[in-house]
Parts: sequence; structure tokens; C-alpha cells
Amino acid sequence: MAAIEVRSGKHTGERFDLNKDETIVGRYPFCDIVLSEANVSRQHTRFVGTPDGYFVEDMNSLNGTFVNGQKIAKRTKLNDNDRVHIYEILVIFQLSDAPSQNDISDDEKTSQAAALSQEHLVNDDESNIVNALNAAAGPSLEAYTKQKLKAVLELTALLGSTLDIDEVLPKILDGLFQLFPQSDRGYILFGEAAEDLVLRAEKQKKEGTVVSSSLGPISRSMGQRVMSRGEAILSADVFHDEALQIADSVLDFPMRSMMCAPLIGPMRKPLGIIYLDTNNPEERFEEEDLEVLVSVAQVAGQAVEYAQTHRAFVELDRRKRELAMAREVQLHFLPQRRPDLENYEFFNFYQSAEQIGGDYHGYIPLPDGRLAIAVGDVSGKGVSAALLMARLCSDVRYCLATSTTPADAVYRLNVELSDPTRDSCFVTFTLAVLNPTTNVITVVNAGHMPPILRRADGGLEELGFDEGGPPLGCDESLEYGQVECELQVDDVVVMYTDGISEAMNTDNDLFGVSRVRSHIATGPESVHDLGTTLLANVEKFVDNRKQADDMCLVAFSRSR
Repeated sequence: MAAIEVRSGKHTGERFDLNKDETIVGRYPFCDIVLSEANVSRQHTRFVGTPDGYFVEDMNSLNGTFVNGQKIAKRTKLNDNDRVHIYEILVIFQLSDAPSQNDISDDEKTSQAAALSQEHLVNDDESNIVNALNAAAGPSLEAYTKQKLKAVLELTALLGSTLDIDEVLPKILDGLFQLFPQSDRGYILFGEAAEDLVLRAEKQKKEGTVVSSSLGPISRSMGQRVMSRGEAILSADVFHDEALQIADSVLDFPMRSMMCAPLIGPMRKPLGIIYLDTNNPEERFEEEDLEVLVSVAQVAGQAVEYAQTHRAFVELDRRKRELAMAREVQLHFLPQRRPDLENYEFFNFYQSAEQIGGDYHGYIPLPDGRLAIAVGDVSGKGVSAALLMARLCSDVRYCLATSTTPADAVYRLNVELSDPTRDSCFVTFTLAVLNPTTNVITVVNAGHMPPILRRADGGLEELGFDEGGPPLGCDESLEYGQVECELQVDDVVVMYTDGISEAMNTDNDLFGVSRVRSHIATGPESVHDLGTTLLANVEKFVDNRKQADDMCLVAFSRSR
């Protein structure tokens, strides 16, 4: 009966009969023959008995199967006393029950292992073979130090040539593979913690290694240790390093030695990790290599942090330019000039808390010679409020042009803004339609501060307060009332948003509606002077505190 005899590894001296048509050898317990070495794949090799003889085939293992020193790619026939390497585990195939006479000396075993490792390291690229042979020769310590220092300086200069992270990362790995030519794989991962690490760059000496988008062949415990402690890790022999606690799935990757260092920038916070491993047992990483990698990781961490800062500034600058452009567009929605209406004087002011805002004011000439003056305040601030304000500009014009009364126009505007298919929002709004022939204004108020009318004798009235309704966009079934009032000579009407009445000083006190009313009652006769004085008083009150809300003020008066 055919059998195999193990000649190296943990199971040296054991003999296994090949008493089945197919015998599977691997690391997992369900295999017919279990070899527990970590560099043996879960299902590594299959021995097959047929009427034509015995064959061996590799089961797509990562480290390969060799017959008499040659790596096999397909089913290969076996002869008596053939030497089969299940990666580094040597077994002798025997056709008879007699013990094998094909004993090998210790020197021959060492020579075969070295040849096997060299076969696994190199590819068809002649330069790689030369580099591997040169590396095996080993430079002196002084030459090694100079070589590494020169390479680090070159890598530093290389990293200083760009601020693009996507360009920086591949250059880091290219430089590391020059520093450590024995490297088989290199990875750079970014993240706040080991659980969040995401692969950002990779380099492999040989094609075909499958890597996920996250940790790849790097164990989670290793990543956690490097990220949480900010310390580098070196293992000269991954398979027998119990401190690493590497999972079986990671051990399926062909690696004998690895080192890993945190990317740490000027802020002294780990940004990610740099990882290198090698499958060459003759060129394992040493302490001097780890010191070099730590130096590179510090330089690379600075380059990455500077690149991230640069990208943030570029993005901020782009956003500023876009917001500045949006502000210019928004300002074009607002009145570019004040109405030129006989016997009437107008004043208006608009200032958003941010670059763009949600306050609105408009002058809309109507076909019969009347003039509509509208003031509104969209809920919220910023881009969303500005977009709704832009829509409000067009909707107000449309509703006024297609309605018979101001109240009907506001009703239709409310229906438009209450559309359930649109995002929920509301607008406080007040509308005053002025008839310059009769000097009558018609006021409709929707949840806004009512316009303040200052009579020529100094008395104040709030127009449309009792007839007002809730803000636009709350309930499409609502109807709004309107009130009419005749303006006398020197009467002034002031319309404003809550950015003025709710302006706050450093003691968190509000300017308040009472102060607005007081300044209107005692302010200058000229509507222009009245408006500028009121705004100056608000600015003095807040005492340089940053503006928290958009501010809008519209005032007009009858001169005769």
C-alpha cells in the first residue's frame, strides 16, 4: 500500500497510508492527513490513486506544492521515493510498505529549503533575481545604514514634491519597496481606529493576492494595537509569534515576517498604518528595518497630514468661492434699485448673517399702476433658506399677477408653499399693496411682525395685526384677511424682519420690538434718515457681537 512519510516539521517521522482513492492533506481537522503548521493551507495537497498509478495535485494553496524541487501547476504522477514539499514540509512518497531508503542529510534539507524559498520569492523578472541574490549576500552594517539613510532622504524629497494624497500614498509604497526589496506586500490604511481602517494604497511584488477594502491580511488585533498605542510592531516569524494572535484567515496569506508602523503627523495622532511583509525566510525583517520604517512613517505621516490640511483649505476656498457666487446670484433676486414713485420716498436694507440668507424683500409693479411691497423671512439659514427665498421671489410675482386681491394672492402663495410633496418649511410674510392714486395701502400679514405706521403727529399703528394669519406653508386650507389704510402726508410705513428686533448684545439681551417702535416714533422725518438711524442704533446695541440672523428693513413715506 502506498504511503507518505513526513521528514520535516512538527510531524517528522510520522507515516500515513494512502488507503483511499483521494487523500487530502491540509491544516484543517477535516482533512485526511492533518499537518498543523501555519504555513500549510486549509486544504493544501491531494494524493490520488488510479489504475495508472498515484498522482499528486495542488489544491490552489497559497504557498504551493513541489515535487522533487519543482513547483507543480497540474496533476503530477509520482514515482517511488519522490520528494514532495507541501510548501516547506517534506514528505517522501513510498509505493511499498518498506521504509524509505531515500534519507537526506541535514545539509541537503537546508539546501532544499533555501532553494524552495528562493523559488517562491522571485518571478520571471531577471532584475528581481539579481536583487534577491544581492540581498542574500548582505551588506556590512555601515553600508546598510548609509543605503537606508540615502533612501529615506530620497523618499522625504519625493513626498515634498506633491500635496495630493492620492499621489503621496503610492509614492510612499514605491519608496518602501526600494528600501526593503524583500517585501512582497505593502499596505497603507487610514482610519480613526482599527475598526475603521480602510485600505487606501497597496503594492504587491506578485499579482494574484486578494485583498479586501479594509484590513486585508492585517489582523484586527494588530491594527488595534498600532492605532491605540501609537507603537510599531515587528515579527520576524509570523507563524510562531503567539503575541500577534493572528487569525487563521490571515495566516492563509503567504508571509513569514512583517512589520507595521503608525502614520503619525505633527498633531501626534495616528492617522493610519503602514504595513509590510515578506515571504522570504532568508530575508526577514530585523530591528534595524523597523527603525527605518518608523522614520519613514513619521515623514509620511507629516506628508499625509499636510496633504489633508491642504485639501481641506482647497475645499474651503472652493466653497467660499461658490458661496460668494451664490450670494451674487441671490442679490440679483432682490431689488437692484428703489422705486421711483411720485410723492413717495423709499428706503431698504438687507444683510444676511451668512454669505447667503433667507430674508426677502421685493417691489413688484402691478399692471394697474399699483406697487406691491413684500417682506418675508424663510425658516432656517444658509443654502436651504436661500433656495426657498429664490423660489419665493418668483412665486410672489406670479401670484400677484394672477390674483384679484392681495389676500387672494397670499392665499395662493400659501397653497404653493404648502405642497406636501415638497420639503417642510414655512415663511413669515407681509404684503403691502400701495395705490399711489388714492394713497391707500392694503396689507396682508402671514405670521410676520405687522408693518408699523407712524402718523405725521408721531402716533404709531400696527397694520393688519388682528387680520393676520399663521406663516405660509403651514396649512394650505387657510385664508388670510386684508386691511386697508389711507396714508397722509408725512406718514411713514416700516416693515422689518426679526433679525432686527431679535438682535442680541453681549449680555444676551434682545433689542426688542419696543425699541424698534421707540426709534420709529422718535426718529427723523426723512425715511432714509429714519432707516439708517434705526440700523445704527441696532449696531450700537449689539456691541460688535456677531450677527446671528438675517436682517431686512423696508420703509416708505408719503411726501405730499
